[in-house]
Amino acid sequence: MQDWKKKYSNTSLAYVSMVEGILNEQGIPAKMLNRQDSSYVFLGEMELFVPSEFEVIAKELVNSIKLDALDA
Repeated sequence: MQDWKKKYSNTSLAYVSMVEGILNEQGIPAKMLNRQDSSYVFLGEMELFVPSEFEVIAKELVNSIKLDALDA
């Protein structure tokens, strides 16, 4: 993933999966990288990467997603 840029990270697999799905629906390739500790899943985060040519549009989309509204 040499030319891929990190656009989102979170400790919640569900949130990162939702963002990945939204980006993929918009035609932006996105890949998730699990950096959580296998023994202590509360340590570490899931990270979401996109190719560098999609970096700007992916950033705009991620910023427009209201994930905190899902906590209600």
